[in-house]
Amino acid sequence: MGLAETGSAETSQDKLMGTGRHPLSSNDRDFDSRSRSNFSVTGEEAELMSLPRMLVDTSTGRLLYVGESASLSYLQLIRMIVESVSGTSDFTLDRQRHNILENVVQLPQEIQPTGVLPDRKTANILVESFFTHTSGFIEVFNKGEFLQSVDEWYKGPLNISQPDICILHLVFAIGLVIARPSQGNDEEAVIQNLQSEPANRAELFFRNAKRIYHNSISGFEDADFWSVQALLLVSVYMLAVSRRNASYLYCGMAVRSAQALGLHREESMVIFNESDQRRRRNVWRTLFILDRFLAACLGRPITISEEDCSENALEHPTGSRTTETTMGDEARVTNSVALDAAVKSCCLIGTTLKRVYSKRRKVSTLVAQEIADRLENWERELQQSLHCRRIMDEAMGTAEAIAILHVNLLHCHSVLLLTRPFFLYLLKMGCDDISRSHQKAPHFSPRLEKLSQACVEASQRTLILVQAALDAEYLPRCNPFVIYFVFAAALIILSNEFASLYHNPDAGNSIHSALLILEYCGQMDAQAKRVWYIIKTFHEANTQRLPTAKKIHLPGRKIPTISTVSQSFPHNPMSPFFRQVKAERQDIFMGDLPPSKERQTLGVPAPSLDPTGRPMMPPTLQQPSPEGSVSLNSGIAAAGVAPGMEGLNDPEFDFDTLWQGWPASSAGGLGMPPPLHPAETFGPYGLQQPPMPHGNGLDPQIPPYPPSGYR
Repeated sequence: MGLAETGSAETSQDKLMGTGRHPLSSNDRDFDSRSRSNFSVTGEEAELMSLPRMLVDTSTGRLLYVGESASLSYLQLIRMIVESVSGTSDFTLDRQRHNILENVVQLPQEIQPTGVLPDRKTANILVESFFTHTSGFIEVFNKGEFLQSVDEWYKGPLNISQPDICILHLVFAIGLVIARPSQGNDEEAVIQNLQSEPANRAELFFRNAKRIYHNSISGFEDADFWSVQALLLVSVYMLAVSRRNASYLYCGMAVRSAQALGLHREESMVIFNESDQRRRRNVWRTLFILDRFLAACLGRPITISEEDCSENALEHPTGSRTTETTMGDEARVTNSVALDAAVKSCCLIGTTLKRVYSKRRKVSTLVAQEIADRLENWERELQQSLHCRRIMDEAMGTAEAIAILHVNLLHCHSVLLLTRPFFLYLLKMGCDDISRSHQKAPHFSPRLEKLSQACVEASQRTLILVQAALDAEYLPRCNPFVIYFVFAAALIILSNEFASLYHNPDAGNSIHSALLILEYCGQMDAQAKRVWYIIKTFHEANTQRLPTAKKIHLPGRKIPTISTVSQSFPHNPMSPFFRQVKAERQDIFMGDLPPSKERQTLGVPAPSLDPTGRPMMPPTLQQPSPEGSVSLNSGIAAAGVAPGMEGLNDPEFDFDTLWQGWPASSAGGLGMPPPLHPAETFGPYGLQQPPMPHGNGLDPQIPPYPPSGYR
């Protein structure tokens, strides 16, 4: 998503989401040109490179910061690249490109929250929906204990405390938003009835909880443990209804309240019984997952510092796994181990945010390989019960499938997040080559190639897994985690098709899957509908590209082929990203150094092997692609790198160089955006975008906020 820009008020309705191409106004072009020209001339202009990520909140008109790790930031840059190479299109001239969607859910004026609980049957369905579709990421309370409490509350409704009512209404709200009932049963009839009401029933549940919270004696300032749980649930609800900025703020409040209660320190737990310790530990771990996800998808600073936590504060509560196993609930055991895996994955995401995307701004392949080693260990240590193949090959309960899906998608995104800068670096090198006066082969290392290829493969796997979940009828229409992961992956697949950095025989299927998934989710989710339009117009820009358009080219580089499902020989598209494999063809060139010597030279220790030596997949499934999905730890050069291009010196580049050198572009721009027109109402929930207030007094010549050091 691009920059905020200033423009005169318009009276047409063309700013509705999903309209066709519109010519840029003179004001649009003026601000776009002023903000994007002469990027690499002076240090002062380089300072402005952080400002393009100020986007407009569609609900209030304020400017919000979006950092480098966010897909919206990547989207803005790829729009600039596409326009500079292929010219303008609906993709580059998207009228919403300067905005960040913060959805507003409105209720009819005559509808007021009453606090009345639904009937018991409806309550059971909504509670079950909550636990099913948050499995693997969210554990605010023990399911068995919560169900027992619900039973007691409905038997004696006059004895329910205000905190309990607040928590219950939040669970109802989230459960209804993310519900995906089985077809043809009473559950489906109940959910459809709730969703077809004139008033948004999920929002009513939420406002009931919010009113209780604000009216309680213990408010934000005197938060008790139930308040931490409530704030966490509010953050999840905001995320589910496409209000990511609000979710980020509530998550931060929940973290601060939790720290005030000592949830981040082991020594604060000793005064509580085992059940309370387990509950508090899992709430803290859930906050950690949510904090890392929101920081990554918005490009904002992380709130929880691991250095401030006790050594075992993020570990699984002692003794609780045995209890879960003896209960015989397979889904509950899977959810428990999935939460462990998600926490470990989020630790790696936090490391990537700090060491790749943070203030230092230097992207090093050596640093990336250290993180890749840990990602490889994560894959090696993943329990078989969480293997992504199970979603494709086995029938299972929805809760178990969602837990497996969440964990594997999070891992794929952690790989994408680490490797995307290197993919983008290669892409920019190809663009730079267009303007070179002489064709000289660029100098880049095999390690950079491997990282870049892993980015495309992680994106490919993301779409395969979500399509499998959709086909098996596990996927709800509103799942903010899945929608974001699909969007990020689809952008990479389409970027690769635009630049032809890798040959991807299954690109067509992947793009079709992404559009199908987002269209399915977009029937109920505002964010999914918005990103569906972005992916659709990007795909159209690629397919409608003129034969005479400039070509991205890296002289001397052989284009590798991505491992795909459609290849005729035995292979495994679900093989680990960083596992060493042998090439089946002779068009892979060996590097100058063997693996052990290379690693000693670099000073990077090799990851410890599993004591049993057992691979994550059976050997018969551990087959390579034609050009090989190579490991970052191997001595094999990236697929298709010609001899003489395997530079011994790994590059270290600055993020800001990726923004430099682009001509004046309508995809970019800085300043205030043109005013929005009211958008259409959105499905049974009545989601809509109100008009943006005019006349905020900001001078478009002056940057509205100073550049942030954290991107």
